[in-house]
Amino acid sequence: MKIETKVALLFGALLALILFQMRLLPYIAIGNIRPDLFLLAVCYLSLRSGEAKGALVGFGLGFLEDSLSFSPLGVKALSFALAGSLLGVVRRGLFWDNPLTESLLLFSAGIFSGFISLLVLNFFLIPRPVGGTLFRLILPESFLTALCGFFFFALFRRWKELKAK
Repeated sequence: MKIETKVALLFGALLALILFQMRLLPYIAIGNIRPDLFLLAVCYLSLRSGEAKGALVGFGLGFLEDSLSFSPLGVKALSFALAGSLLGVVRRGLFWDNPLTESLLLFSAGIFSGFISLLVLNFFLIPRPVGGTLFRLILPESFLTALCGFFFFALFRRWKELKAK
């Protein structure tokens, strides 16, 4: 595949990710809770690429999400970079190549990323109650992200199988 085609596919995927996260998900949100498709992409790519690329992808997608939202710049970039790196390390010692395991890792990454973001916000900027934020925001958002991830991982796996035939 030519480099121009890869770049076009990358920009197309980023545009689709942005459109789904920012424009479509607010309409299907449950209360104020919606899945984080940026974290789903970080998880998917980190599990396939390793810790260095996982950290790089996590930082890039986190920075992109920060720049598109009202959150302070760099909070998601840091938490996604750490989560991507950790997922890249975990992939070495774990049989992760099925949708259920990937979804559990995504759920864990959501909790980890949310907790890192909460710690950074509490330390530098905006103090928030840890318990309330954990139970009202981080856990439900992580669950919805993992649920969407389960279907995404299964669908993508099926698409790859059909493509291989």
